[in-house]
Amino acid sequence: MGAGTSGRLGILDSASLPSTFSANPNQFIALIAGGNQTIRRPHTNEGVEDSREAGIADLEALLPYPQDTLIGITASGRTPYVLGALARAKQLGLLTVGLVSVRPSAAGCEGNCEYVIDAVVGPEVVTGSTRMKAGTATKMILNMISTGVHIKLGHTYGNLMIDIQASNTKLVQRARRIIRSIASEFTLPPTYSGIMTDDEQLDVVVRRCSGSVKLALVVIVSGWGVDLCKDALERRKGFLKAVLEDVRYETVVRVFKN
Repeated sequence: MGAGTSGRLGILDSASLPSTFSANPNQFIALIAGGNQTIRRPHTNEGVEDSREAGIADLEALLPYPQDTLIGITASGRTPYVLGALARAKQLGLLTVGLVSVRPSAAGCEGNCEYVIDAVVGPEVVTGSTRMKAGTATKMILNMISTGVHIKLGHTYGNLMIDIQASNTKLVQRARRIIRSIASEFTLPPTYSGIMTDDEQLDVVVRRCSGSVKLALVVIVSGWGVDLCKDALERRKGFLKAVLEDVRYETVVRVFKN
């Protein structure tokens, strides 16, 4: 959560996660001081950033759990809206992270952040305009955090996005490339050998899997039914690499048995 540019950058990063990683929109929530109307019209309600109570109220409205994490984004390190939310989050038992562009900072000195990321970028070209260097550094750090989280959650295979939502022509083509790149590492069952060159056959499999690239890969590599492949992914908590290793092992065992 943040105010002004910091809040907008949080919204920008979280908004891309559902299409990139099939993330649950309710799992990564961005808050900006003054509400959504300040995204495009900052002059309407941006003064809310001066209220610690507003930050607390916005956080509490989400009914957070102790297992949640709050990242408070404040380039100046002292925005009251963010500081109030961080203090309340600590009281509620959340993991608290401060993302600032100065050192020392109020966010760090108040003792409400378990971790402080202080990206000190130096004076801005236009004095005080933290949408510039500080904003760029903030965007990069948020990208690193959200990408790292999704790698840990099993939403990638190597450097490939295996949980993308193929919602337009560009992403459909990307999904095909991802599937073919990974499938080429395996000896495919005869039923699916044509998918390496036949777009229509590949698209049919993806549709059978409700658009899931990850599930389609398990179906294609294993030759198993969709439901069995879903069970295999659930058993491995969604980690494709582990499931494909299981498939490879079962294939080897079957060959030796025969």
